[in-house]
Amino acid sequence: MSRATLAMLSGLLATMPPILNAQEQTPIAEGEVKFLGNIHAPTQLADFLQYWDQVTPENAGKWGSVERERDVMNWAELDAAYQFAKSNNLPFKLHVLVWGNQQPAWIESLSVAEQEAEIIEWFEAVSNRYPELDMIEVVNEPINDAPFGAGNGNYAEALGGSGDTGWDWIIRSFELARSYFPNSQLLLNEYGLLNSPERATEYAGIIALLKARNLIDGVGIQAHAFSTTGSAQSIASNLQIIADTGVPVYITELDIDGPTDEQQLTDYKKIFPVLWEHDAVKGITLWGWRPGLWRDEQDAELVDENGNTRPALNWLRGYVGNTAPFISSGQGFSVLETAASGTVIGTLQANDADGNDMSFSLSPANTPFTVSALGDITVSANNAIDYESANTYTITVTGYDGYAYSNAVTVEITVQDADEAPVFSSTAFSVAENIAAGSVVAQLEAIDPEGATVSYSLSGSSDLFSVNSETGALSLANGKTLDYETATSHSVNVSASDGTLSTTEVIVINVTDINDTTPTPAPTPNQPAKSSGGGSVGWSLLGLMLLLCSRLFNHRARNNVNH
Repeated sequence: MSRATLAMLSGLLATMPPILNAQEQTPIAEGEVKFLGNIHAPTQLADFLQYWDQVTPENAGKWGSVERERDVMNWAELDAAYQFAKSNNLPFKLHVLVWGNQQPAWIESLSVAEQEAEIIEWFEAVSNRYPELDMIEVVNEPINDAPFGAGNGNYAEALGGSGDTGWDWIIRSFELARSYFPNSQLLLNEYGLLNSPERATEYAGIIALLKARNLIDGVGIQAHAFSTTGSAQSIASNLQIIADTGVPVYITELDIDGPTDEQQLTDYKKIFPVLWEHDAVKGITLWGWRPGLWRDEQDAELVDENGNTRPALNWLRGYVGNTAPFISSGQGFSVLETAASGTVIGTLQANDADGNDMSFSLSPANTPFTVSALGDITVSANNAIDYESANTYTITVTGYDGYAYSNAVTVEITVQDADEAPVFSSTAFSVAENIAAGSVVAQLEAIDPEGATVSYSLSGSSDLFSVNSETGALSLANGKTLDYETATSHSVNVSASDGTLSTTEVIVINVTDINDTTPTPAPTPNQPAKSSGGGSVGWSLLGLMLLLCSRLFNHRARNNVNH
């Protein structure tokens, strides 16, 4: 080993942060098939190995950071990041070779030929110093920040400019990278994709150009907070546009703002599962997690200034290491249609391998059943079970353990028919008071839900009515009469039986009045009225008045004679 090599290694060891005891190395994604990493930066290293299992240098790998002055290379921070990853057996992703930002200012004024030479020199220097780079972001932000023009590196033309494809400079960058880094995975990286289907589609077009030339191994999608404000569905849709290229996807720069703990936790629950659970995504790198990260003002940190973990970080650990709950398929239950509200008809067979408490939901919501946190399926409060209306119900049940949803399971509930007593269709009737004895005063009808034959009988003492046991015809008994002036209504208890169960109802017979008084003709003057038997019943009104006048006249005449 040469002295120069020994000196370099000594420098690397001097700049390394201490490696935590192996017993303390419990990354969130330990044992998972994909990594969950973070950036290497001075403010982000405390307890790194207890949470993260992949390393990306935040700024140290940018050309402008390494060669701010032409031919004067500052590798210190990049060395530290690289060695930290290698010493702890963590995948290392270099960020970034070609970009339109944070590039050396001096390269902008060089000729195209000189720029090309410097680009090749840059690639070669990185390759020689870091021969075991796992992943390399070859080009960063080709759509949003390409190296065209002053202030942006201004060296795209040295790589072929737009050319025939419109993206020749990207193709040339990847050709150089494939030459100098034959054993590394080569990535393209861009932001603003998860909130823009148009940009995602444009990005997919660039990927296709590189894929056709066998130049690309992975696709980087930045996921900064400003690009994940849409719904989970829109994020998933835009992610799928890129996944459809068939190239492995890496979420390279994830941060989620947290103006409050509650808001940050809510957004992590919305965004992270969409990314983590997608089959095309092979790993996620957070862009900082402690105070001092680039979105400090937006409170994107996961650990506060006092070193306390925020709820989103606690949730993240539980979620990533969590095994989704499982509900056994093929379950079915039965319930008697007369079951009371709250009756437990069965308990779901479900399991959470992590021992987390589960909750359950069922659909559709309009079924007459509910499911409890224990998985008990019960008859709901409205108890709308009726065998004759529906003898089976098919419901879909899903479980949730606070981190992940279970498989959705179809459960069939069979409603068992119960023998129900007949039901009277009507219990009040009206009849005229002059109805003849033996006539039907009411046609009773009791319906048996199971369709059995119904028989009728009087219940209790009643000699005013009789009922036909087969037809339900209720009649006025022989020798009986109804009289409105005596009673305006009568009640009688009638039972209807299906042979097993019976129902007794009070049947009310309302009596309607009939005018049964015969009018008497008025007598003629001076003729006494006749009674219905032919006898005299008195003077007519006119005759009575004449008699009174005559007597009054005679009385006055006598008085005049006497006086």
